[in-house]
Amino acid sequence: MEVVMWHTVVWHTVVVLVHAAAAVAALGLGIAALRFPPLLRAHTATIVIMTAALPVAIALRWAERAPATTAIFSGLAVLGAVMIVRAVLAERSARLGRRRDVLSHVGFNVIALVTGFLILPAMRSGLGPFAVVATAVLVPVVGSTTLHLLRRRLPVDTAAAE
Repeated sequence: MEVVMWHTVVWHTVVVLVHAAAAVAALGLGIAALRFPPLLRAHTATIVIMTAALPVAIALRWAERAPATTAIFSGLAVLGAVMIVRAVLAERSARLGRRRDVLSHVGFNVIALVTGFLILPAMRSGLGPFAVVATAVLVPVVGSTTLHLLRRRLPVDTAAAE
């Protein structure tokens, strides 16, 4: 078994804390930004911080993880990049007065964040891949259905199409 240097463990812990704090902030800011669009910039910034920290955390403990765990975390890192794009698109949509598009983009991020928060306990539940797959499928399905219902309640955007 490979000996892990204490400083690697410390740096990993720090980076994971930064990632988690940014994710929690991104969730709160995303929800709040639906009412207060000026918060979209902060939502984007926290998504960027969260996404930047995850690959660093993965790399710091790469050799210690099972390949399946590394694959899951790597998939979440790719999802983070998509979330950055969606956050930027939400800001753009807000500037154009497209409330439904803002809801769609921020809603995607909120669903992804909630999924990410629930994936970790699913991985540690002892139920194996079933729990991870069930979480990765059910949370987005329920979230997307809810988002669709919320979107229908908004008036149709009158902003001109680009």
